[in-house]
Amino acid sequence: MDSLSPFLQDSLIPYLMPVYPGAPQKSTGPRSAEGKSASRFNALKHGIDAASIVIPGEDPADYDALVADYHRDFRPQSPSETFHVDTMLRADWQKRRLQRVEADLHRTLLAETPGASLAAALLSDSPAAKLLARVQRQIAAFERTWYRANTELRRARRQAEADTDQALDRYIDSLGAPSPMELASFPQSANTTPSAPKSARDWPPTDEKTGRPLYFVG
Repeated sequence: MDSLSPFLQDSLIPYLMPVYPGAPQKSTGPRSAEGKSASRFNALKHGIDAASIVIPGEDPADYDALVADYHRDFRPQSPSETFHVDTMLRADWQKRRLQRVEADLHRTLLAETPGASLAAALLSDSPAAKLLARVQRQIAAFERTWYRANTELRRARRQAEADTDQALDRYIDSLGAPSPMELASFPQSANTTPSAPKSARDWPPTDEKTGRPLYFVG
């Protein structure tokens, strides 16, 4: 364990102690000043701001920028949409954090077994190798959390759009076209359009008195 970085020893080992044979079942707590400072974040709750979710060694400005990106891209319009976006945001941030830990553990493994390949180091069954496996499983869990929240957000938006379309259809229907009974009650206007000649003999029309075609002048 002493070969791990101070960040890993003080921040992660208290959560993962059972992977070490003979390790105490209860954490003895962080020992360094940095670890003691980080320990106050152990009881993080969902939906909190950058002041608490960002741990020592992380830049709050990076978290704030990620928040702005998510809210600009997804534009949540309701508390439920905000919940899904925040869930995706936390999963993304925590995955990025563990990816840095993963890289640190890879370096630790290679340092513990000079000259060995990464595959051989991973198969060494050392504490660092066991911890790396657990970190990688947690990274995969954060990815699943992200995709579930994204799927739920999209499903809720499709449902909201369908509900809006149905409400619009009902409103249009409520305006309504006249029923057949209403149409029957309307007075029918007389057809004033002159009828076409029945045959060629009726053309051209003639004056009844003179017998001349009506278009004849003179």
